[in-house]
Amino acid sequence: MRLFIAIALPESWKQILAEPESKIGWLGGGVKWVEPRGMHLTLRFLGEVSETDLPALEAAIRSAVEGCPQFQMRIHGTGVFPNPRKPRVYWAGLEAPQGLMDMQARIEKQMQSLGFEKEENPFRPHLTLARIKDPMRKERMTDAILNFRLESDPISLTEVLLMQSHLSREGAHYEAIRRFPLSGG
Repeated sequence: MRLFIAIALPESWKQILAEPESKIGWLGGGVKWVEPRGMHLTLRFLGEVSETDLPALEAAIRSAVEGCPQFQMRIHGTGVFPNPRKPRVYWAGLEAPQGLMDMQARIEKQMQSLGFEKEENPFRPHLTLARIKDPMRKERMTDAILNFRLESDPISLTEVLLMQSHLSREGAHYEAIRRFPLSGG
């Protein structure tokens, strides 16, 4: 099973996240836009996991989110990975409380205790808008994405999901296989 830990996004955000492609997407070829209906905030990618390991994985996630309060988050701004000169990813930024960072660190620690390797890059809350196949001559598109005003109202986050990724020729399809509620306080 190809798994990851994530937070689902509301439908209202998916409409907002489709705006850059519809308004400025024509500026750059060689950019593969992410379908907004499949967007989510990935907290930890796990990769292939045996079904026999699910009980231990679920217990670790439950332990990591236990006592974590619900919190609010909003879309705020855009950016580029790794840098504007050689863009590989266009992303939407997220404004969230320290609680999100703390919860993600707890999840990371629990996953390492199960034998998953430590993530190479530090966690930076973002939503991938597009992947760039050829970063050459993307200055105009990169300038447009960095100047694009992308904002949302805050939403309350109430749960963390264990997601399964189903890959096909049509692209990835995601399914929530377990839900872990955050505390109400």
